[in-house]
Amino acid sequence: MIWRLCNAGREIYRGTYQGALDAAERIGACERSFHLDGTEMAPRLERGFTITPMAQRARRVAA
Repeated sequence: MIWRLCNAGREIYRGTYQGALDAAERIGACERSFHLDGTEMAPRLERGFTITPMAQRARRVAA
């Protein structure tokens, strides 16, 4: 599945979900935190940022 990281409708990243999280973290739009036992909590995106799967039709057009 292909995921998109967007800010206010502008695409910033397209690729894997983990890649989208990494890209958001690099630009300071994602805060990752961990439980005391070392497991990761759900990442929090800054306001205005979204990570969504691309529509099947859009993937065909992009290819």
